[in-house]
Amino acid sequence: MMRALTTLILAATAPLLAQSAPQSNSGSGSYSISGIVVNAITGSPLDRAEVTLSTPGENGADLAEALTNENGAFRFERLTTGKYTLQASRRGYLSADYQEHDGGYSTAIVTGSNLASQNLRFEITPYGAISGTITDDNGNPVAEAQVTLFRQDQVNGETKIQQTDHDTADDAGGYEFTRLKPGTYFVDVSATPWYAYRPGRTSDTGSTDQPPSPLDVAYPLTFYPNASDSSGATPLTLNAGDRVQANFSLHAVAAIHLQVRVPTSDPRRGVQTPMLAQDVFGSPQFLGNPITGFNHNQSTITFDYGSVAPGRYMLQQGAQDVAVDANVSRVLDAPTAATAAPGVTVSGKFAMASGAPLPDVVEAWLHPTDGKSGRRLSARLNRDGTFIFENIVAGTYEVYLTGSSNTLVVVQMAASGAEVHGNHITVGSDSVLLAATLASGSTNVNGFAMRGGKGLGGLLVLLVPNDPNASQDLVRLDQSDSDGSFLLQQVVPGSYTVIAIENGWGLEWSRASVIARYRAHGLKVQVAENQRTLDLPTPVEVEPR
Repeated sequence: MMRALTTLILAATAPLLAQSAPQSNSGSGSYSISGIVVNAITGSPLDRAEVTLSTPGENGADLAEALTNENGAFRFERLTTGKYTLQASRRGYLSADYQEHDGGYSTAIVTGSNLASQNLRFEITPYGAISGTITDDNGNPVAEAQVTLFRQDQVNGETKIQQTDHDTADDAGGYEFTRLKPGTYFVDVSATPWYAYRPGRTSDTGSTDQPPSPLDVAYPLTFYPNASDSSGATPLTLNAGDRVQANFSLHAVAAIHLQVRVPTSDPRRGVQTPMLAQDVFGSPQFLGNPITGFNHNQSTITFDYGSVAPGRYMLQQGAQDVAVDANVSRVLDAPTAATAAPGVTVSGKFAMASGAPLPDVVEAWLHPTDGKSGRRLSARLNRDGTFIFENIVAGTYEVYLTGSSNTLVVVQMAASGAEVHGNHITVGSDSVLLAATLASGSTNVNGFAMRGGKGLGGLLVLLVPNDPNASQDLVRLDQSDSDGSFLLQQVVPGSYTVIAIENGWGLEWSRASVIARYRAHGLKVQVAENQRTLDLPTPVEVEPR
């Protein structure tokens, strides 16, 4: 309410001339920022869009607001020399900073002598929606179905599919995801047939206490339009302002029953509940909680899973995982360090590259990146930097650190028994001995990206190690401001190349084959130990994509 009220006051009190932009006074300087807000797709000017002027940074403060006129124009007057952030919003459109890109990067407007801050073209995008209905074999609505939305995004220069939203179908089987930005999406649905018959507790052989029933059925996890595995999911391409319909018809299948036996020394103390998950785009998606009961004796607690669809699952209990091909009813033993899928030991030692002692509390992590290696695992570093992971299954893992008051990154890594690529290791059937040097970045690198002596805004600016095999943790990125300036923060000492790429957002720069041609023409820099600030002596020449 306060923001809306302020906007109305500013718009009403600003001096307006015929066909002129609404003006907002926010200081006592002699500079101004002006432009028009337009539909990013059609280019049409947008009236009554709210434009906010702020100071940049995480703790930036709003300075003024204005509403665009019928020509989409806005203007902020009496500004002092400095950097300013612009944000625009309007009903039916995604709120955005000026030239915003994924990851929260945008272009700040710089005011000052001989700097262009007038006649800006501020594009905002109509938001889209994905909706649909979920029905059963007979065309009846499936109420309370759980619907999950995934989006294909760029994460650290790599294309990944990640969960982005969740909805529950209403009584008519309807669901809707709104305020979506353009992109590629996937949808899956999990549900339980309302008419499903749930038999009594299963026996120790995996069969039920009652004869099979034709109503003992379940819905498989279903990906649009009718795939039972994420590898068969059909992508939904959402353009700006699109409303895409994605309907589901769920087909019930004969259910199976699983029992999971968990050993315990004292059933009164309880145990961690085993859980079932399915691999979805390389990450586990857990079933709601299909456990229908349990029984126990002096040495074992047995969990009964209700009717579930046949398929491939990951059974997790405590810190252990095991893959399960569940095509028939069966009894399973919960995974333990002894019974889980055979794995290897990953051990080694980390040390600070500077020779300084390690911080007091540091956790080493192995995060699977191939979707086949279970879930991420952690191990506490001892005071001498040694660590050990047990029963690590074959696959590719990202190695990273947490827990320190400073951000630690892997500078260099070597291993016996595993392939090393930067800060990733590929584990096979042999035990792994891993060694790595760590560092904490504290240098800020300031510079300008220019073409023909003129600074350009909106560029992807990358600082990449000169060693193509170095850890991706060393990469830093920023978006250039309107005068071409950029700031790369928390840089670790070392040898780098700074690259400025026009229209570079969305580039898979983490791939060596992609970044190599840009690295060859970038600006070489050396960041020294204990260097707090590095001002680049020459501008970075802008490269086309």
